[in-house]
Amino acid sequence: MVLKFPDASNIVAGACGGPLCYFTVTPFRNACTLGATNATAGALELYGSVFSGGFLRGWTGGIYPSMYAGPTFIVLGPLYHALKDAFGLPLGVVLASATESGIMYGAETKNAQMAKNGAVPGYIKNVQPAWKPLGPGLSLHIGRNILSTSGLRLFCLPCTWGIEKAVGSSSAMTTLAGDFAGNVMASLMTAPVHQLYGFTVTTPELAQMSGAEKRSRMIQFLRDQYLVTEGGMTRLSPNVPRDLFMRATYVATLYTLYSTLERYIICQWPKWTGKVSS
Repeated sequence: MVLKFPDASNIVAGACGGPLCYFTVTPFRNACTLGATNATAGALELYGSVFSGGFLRGWTGGIYPSMYAGPTFIVLGPLYHALKDAFGLPLGVVLASATESGIMYGAETKNAQMAKNGAVPGYIKNVQPAWKPLGPGLSLHIGRNILSTSGLRLFCLPCTWGIEKAVGSSSAMTTLAGDFAGNVMASLMTAPVHQLYGFTVTTPELAQMSGAEKRSRMIQFLRDQYLVTEGGMTRLSPNVPRDLFMRATYVATLYTLYSTLERYIICQWPKWTGKVSS
C-alpha cells in the first residue's frame, strides 16, 4: 500500500476546476438550505427566494466554500486516485470524503447560515467561521459526502456502460449522460441527509438541547419534512419530490461539471505541456 504522488494534470483539474464549479452552483445549494427550514414552499418559490434580493444575491456566501473548493477537489481528484490505488476503491471513497469534510465543513456551514440570514435577517447570530472544521452536523456532512463521492466515482461508470449498451455506441455524449445519471442516483440518496444537515446548522436552538432532545428534534424534522398524516393514514409529503429534485439539480450539475472538466484537462494536458507521445 504505497501512496503515489498524483499527476500534475489531476492537481490542476482539482485546483482550478473545483472553485469554478463550486461557485457556479451556489444558487442551487442556497435553495436547498432554505428548503430545510421551509416545509411549505415549492422548488420554484425557494429558487425565487434565493434571488429575491437581486440576481447576484443568488451567490450569497458562495465565495467561502469556493475558496476551499480547490483543496477539496484535489482531495476528490488526485488524492482520491492515490487512495484508491493504495487502499482500493470503496475505502478510497470513504477516506477522500472524510478529508473533504475536514476541509469544507466550516465554509459550507457558513454559506448555509449566511443564506438563512439572507432570507431571515439576523436569524443566526453566531455564524460558523469558515476555517473551523468542527460543529453541529459534522457526522451528517461526512455521511452525505460519502454518498456524493460514490456517485462521482462508483456509479458513473456502470451508468455509462448501461447507456452505451442501450444506444449501441460510445461517445463523449454517452459518457456525459453516464456521469449525470450516476450523480443523480447519488443525489437522490443524499437528499434527506443533506436537508437534515441544513436543518441542523441553521437551527440555533439545537445548541441548547441535550443529546436526546437533539435526536428527537431531528427525527421530528424528518417526519415533518417527509411524512403527512391525514385521516389516520400516513403518506409521503410533497417535499419528497421537491427535495429530491433540488438535490439532484445541485449535486448532478456540480459533479458532472467537475468530472467533465477533469476528464478534459487530463486528456489535453500532454498537448498543453508538449509531452504528446509520437
